[in-house]
Amino acid sequence: MRCLNCHTVMMDSDPICPSCRTPVERAVAAPPALTGGNRSNGLWLLFPVFGGAVGGLLGGVIRASVTAGDIATAPRQATHSPAARYAHAFQGSGGVSPVKVIIGLVFLLAAAVCLLMAGIQGWGTWTVTRRVPKLITAADLCRPGYADRAPAWLSYTFEESKATGMTVTRNRLANGGEVQARCLLVRAGDKWLVATVAQGFEGNDLVGRLLPGESASAQSLLERVRKSDLGTPDLLPFEFNAVDGCASDQRLRYGAACILAALGIVGLALGLFLFRSALRSA
Repeated sequence: MRCLNCHTVMMDSDPICPSCRTPVERAVAAPPALTGGNRSNGLWLLFPVFGGAVGGLLGGVIRASVTAGDIATAPRQATHSPAARYAHAFQGSGGVSPVKVIIGLVFLLAAAVCLLMAGIQGWGTWTVTRRVPKLITAADLCRPGYADRAPAWLSYTFEESKATGMTVTRNRLANGGEVQARCLLVRAGDKWLVATVAQGFEGNDLVGRLLPGESASAQSLLERVRKSDLGTPDLLPFEFNAVDGCASDQRLRYGAACILAALGIVGLALGLFLFRSALRSA
């Protein structure tokens, strides 16, 4: 059997996956999200947390501004108390509004989210590019039951391929999110291999992992190819997912990480500028 988390071959007696250390009950059971529907990037789950933080900070700033306004209307002799000095510094001699502080907090929180997502995206892409694939041949692919014991990361060089005109949605590794992948038919000896590659794929080298034919995504794609107008080729009973191993997709992920990092730096600079401006006016 094969671990559905990292596709490592497991023995029947293994209590956990030897690669990702997932318990056998979870390793061989498909998660609910694989049964159908679209899966979104897990990073979006962080936004409710940051949304709650934004609401709490905004509420704190509003309460502080109300308290400062009440203290500012107190008798003149009370201005030497710590609360009065805080209110005076908060409002400033020119009656500074807390809007700058609120906007600064929003910019800083947005910058933190962007920098966090950039770090996760960049690190995940780097870990994928650092994988060393095992070179395989057409004879290996055509061997019965090879997909069940194949290495986790493979490289295959083909000599003939043809486009199918099909696109499918595939999930990247390392929190990379979903991407639209092209479907190719690749010659493997006297059979054909269904391969999914990223947009902009060039060359004749496939780098990625095998998806067994019993998986829901691979089975659906194989059925679509068999029912197409491609002459019902003799297909191998699995899919070669080469999306993560495509240089074009890796460049795209690095570019997205750079954009997120740039937005985070700009948001950080704006937030600090607004805070400094509020302190100066106070």
